[in-house]
Amino acid sequence: MIRVLNSDRSYAGLVGRHGLAPKRRIRIGKIPWHTGHDYELTKMPVDFLVAGDTHRRWASSQRPVPDNVTFVTSEALEEADLIITHVDQWILQEIDKLSIFKRCLEMDVPKVIINHGCNMVDGCTSEEMRALVGDNFVICNSSTAHRAWGIENSVYIHHGMSPEEWPQTNYGRQNIIVTQPFSKIHSVYRNNDAIIAFEALTGLKVDWVGRDHKFDTFEKYRAFLSKSSIYFNPSFASPNPRARTEAMLCGLVPVTTNAHGESDYIQNGVNGFVSNDLDELFQHLVRLKNSHDECIKLGMAARRMAQERFNSTRFIGEWRGVLEKTIGRTFDV
Repeated sequence: MIRVLNSDRSYAGLVGRHGLAPKRRIRIGKIPWHTGHDYELTKMPVDFLVAGDTHRRWASSQRPVPDNVTFVTSEALEEADLIITHVDQWILQEIDKLSIFKRCLEMDVPKVIINHGCNMVDGCTSEEMRALVGDNFVICNSSTAHRAWGIENSVYIHHGMSPEEWPQTNYGRQNIIVTQPFSKIHSVYRNNDAIIAFEALTGLKVDWVGRDHKFDTFEKYRAFLSKSSIYFNPSFASPNPRARTEAMLCGLVPVTTNAHGESDYIQNGVNGFVSNDLDELFQHLVRLKNSHDECIKLGMAARRMAQERFNSTRFIGEWRGVLEKTIGRTFDV
């Protein structure tokens, strides 16, 4: 039997479908994906049955395990009222992802699919994606991805978080950070070359979380953000990375591409900088690196905007509407 790490850092066996307690509240079955995203979803007033025997696991180093989460075998998801599962543009090439996705499709339970990707670099076509998800309801993470996939039964929901969980930075490091894994597999998707080029052209060192900095607890990651100043997102393909929102909630100045609706909420010189001209973004990074006062002014404005626009209340409200409509009942019944 596969075992998973609980929030108290002890190990407990997975619960099978016959080991579940009698149903009291609505049960949402969940295939693990990005732990930060899963963590926000569990703030809904339901019980979550999270599969613990897939290729992904809940990363307790990234978020604590909430009390309404039970780790179960995949077969136990059939006892849920609804299953949330996931796709991205690489699912047809990645056997583990595709296998668990198809298993979920075979279960006689209503489903909602999160599409985390956007086919702007590589991966499957929109036609292949539409055939894969079928008539199931799909939630996309950006307005651009929503349009690009062209899935009729879908909606765009930007992620949200609880502002009180993200401390205000003191801008002590006056540094530039990026937060994304360092790998060649999806380096074009993440535009890692732009980070390397910036360092080479300017002589400035970027604090690269995922390459130079790694954290074994959620608290250490937030502590790092609470002393940082500028957040750089060079990717044109990644649909609204969560790390950028986390940084803005802490008051870091966002310097970002504008491929997924960023100019709808970031105003140049007011609460950050947004452009699809990398040379322009590089110039903003250098100026901010040398201007502590401007970082504070723009960073505080970015924090206020993020708290209002990307909060958990709005996020959970939109998600509740989709799930309650899908299962035909409210969470309060």
